[in-house]
Amino acid sequence: MTDYELIRSKRRSLELRVLEDGRVQVRAPQRASLRMVQAFVDSRSQWIHSQQQRQASRPRQRWQDGASFPFRGQPLTMDVSAGRSAVAVSGGYLQIRVADPDSEAAVQQTLEGWLRKQARSLFEDSITRQFSWFASQGYSRPALRVKKMRTRWGSLSAKGYINLNMALLQYPPAALDYVVMHELCHLQHMDHGPGFHALMDARMPDWRQHKQLLDQPFFQP
Repeated sequence: MTDYELIRSKRRSLELRVLEDGRVQVRAPQRASLRMVQAFVDSRSQWIHSQQQRQASRPRQRWQDGASFPFRGQPLTMDVSAGRSAVAVSGGYLQIRVADPDSEAAVQQTLEGWLRKQARSLFEDSITRQFSWFASQGYSRPALRVKKMRTRWGSLSAKGYINLNMALLQYPPAALDYVVMHELCHLQHMDHGPGFHALMDARMPDWRQHKQLLDQPFFQP
């Protein structure tokens, strides 16, 4: 039996999360019975185990001079020095300027701010390149929200948002394109049934190879 933390709120569905330290959280509606929650956890036991293994194998990110950080699938070396806050990619280096280069928190904050700006530009580009067919079918383009997500690479909300995980910046561009296409296909098929997979095959025939790129356990900021 899996140990888990139960958090009740005014939500309508059950949600399962595996945290960085391997702990399991279940978010449930106020009136969901304990039997229902337990059955939900039991049904996802294999997924929980795989996520715990993934979390255990994920390297701890260091935010300091000389540390490595993957960007778009390429490992870059942090070049941290004192100066006005700025980040730039030069050759195989991430040049990071911060007021206090010895503070990992300051380096992290500066780099993550830069990453968020890069994410918005690159994610919008991927959506633009892949949305034309969906536009021709009469669908409205979803609005982008860049988020830090622990258990998902992306999601499509009924309110017209496409949510994408900022950590996708660490993977090759093809991985990002796969996640974007996956979420765009949910415009037509909200489930993962045969119709969804048929549309994925039609719009991105090699999506399975792209999906495999996400198996690398990079750090998620």
